[in-house]
Amino acid sequence: MVQGSTATDARRHSAATATGLVFVAIVLLAFCVNAAVRVPCRDVCGSDLGRLYETRGIDRDHAPFIDRDLEYPPLVGLVMYAAGVPFDGSLRPSFLLNALVLAALAAITTWVLWRAYGSRVRRWVFAPPLLIEGLTNWDLLSVAPATIGLVQWEAGGAFWVGVLLGIGATAKLVPTLYVPILVASCVPFRAWRRVRDLVVGAALGVGLLAIPVYIAAPDALDFFLTFHGSRNPTWGTIWFYVLRDPAMHVWVPVGRLADIGTIITATLVIAAAVVLVVQSARARLHPLCACALATVAFIVANKVYSPQYDLWLVPFLVMIPARFKLVVHFYASSLLVFVLSAAISHVIDVPAFLYLMGAAVVYRLVMLVLLARDFVATPVPAPAFVVE
Repeated sequence: MVQGSTATDARRHSAATATGLVFVAIVLLAFCVNAAVRVPCRDVCGSDLGRLYETRGIDRDHAPFIDRDLEYPPLVGLVMYAAGVPFDGSLRPSFLLNALVLAALAAITTWVLWRAYGSRVRRWVFAPPLLIEGLTNWDLLSVAPATIGLVQWEAGGAFWVGVLLGIGATAKLVPTLYVPILVASCVPFRAWRRVRDLVVGAALGVGLLAIPVYIAAPDALDFFLTFHGSRNPTWGTIWFYVLRDPAMHVWVPVGRLADIGTIITATLVIAAAVVLVVQSARARLHPLCACALATVAFIVANKVYSPQYDLWLVPFLVMIPARFKLVVHFYASSLLVFVLSAAISHVIDVPAFLYLMGAAVVYRLVMLVLLARDFVATPVPAPAFVVE
C-alpha cells in the first residue's frame, strides 16, 4: 500500500510539474510573439524598451543618470544600460535583450504563482496586461520580485521578503507601499523579530542598488522628482476628465495643471496608505488584501496613465480569490483603454475621441472599485508564519 501510494504521489507530482511548465511555456511563447510583432516597427511599436535608447541618447558611452537624464528609478537605468552596452544602444537588439530579461522574470513569476496557488495562476498567464503590455516598459523588474516576496511572506519569510520588495522599489515605487503594511500586520501578533528582518531586508534591497547610483549621479533623484512633478494628467486617467468641462476644456489654470495633478495623486496615495496601515495594525485586513488595495489606490490616484500599470494588480488576482467575472471585466476594461490610447487616438478626432476614451476610463475605474470591494470582503487564510 505504501509503495502504491508513493507511486501515485509521484505521478501527481509529475503531472503538476508538467502543468506548471505548460503555463510557463505559454507565457514565454506570448512574450516571443509580442517581441516579434514589435521588432518590425520603426520604434518597436512604442515600447520604451527600445525607443528610449534613441530619445534619451543612451549608448555605450552615455550611461543613464551619469551622462544622460532618465526619469526612472535606479534599477531600470542599470538594466537598460547593461542591455544596451553589447549593441551600443542600437534600438532593436537592445529591445530584444531587455525583452529576454523581462520574459525570464515573467516565467519565474508564473512558476512561483503556480506552485503557491495552483490553477488560479491562469489569471496571470492569460492576463492582457502581462501578455500584451508586459513589454511596454520595465514594470516586471518591480512586479516579479514584489510578487515573489509576497508569496514568501505568506509562507513565513521576512528578511528576503524585504530584500525582494526593496529591489522591486528600485524599479517602480509601488512595492514601497507594501513594506509599512506588512510591518503593521505584525503588530497584532507582536512579531517584532519579523518586523526587524523585513525592514532590514528592505533597506538592504533599496540601498544596494539606489545608493551607488545616487552617489555617482547626485542630480538623478532631483531630475526624477522634477520630471514626474511637471507631467500633466493624461487621458487614460480619471483626473484628466475631472479637470475638464463637458466641452473637454481645462477649467483650472493650465499652468497649475501638473501641480494640481501631483497634489491629487500624493494626497490620495498617502491617505490610502495611512488607512491601510492602521487597518492592518488592527488586524482588520489581511496583509495581501491591504497590499492589493494600496495598488488599486496607486493606479486610481495616479495622474499619469501607462498601459503596463495594470500589470501591478494582476498577481493579486491570483493570490486573492476575487470573483472571476470581475477579473474578466477588469481585463476587458484594461485592454479597451490600451487599444483606444494606442490606436483609436490616431483615427478619431478630439473631442469625440476623448468622450469615447473617458467612457472606457470610467469602465476601468468601476472595475477597480468593485475589485477593491472584493479584496475587502474575500476571506484569505492567515499567513503561515509562526509568531516568535
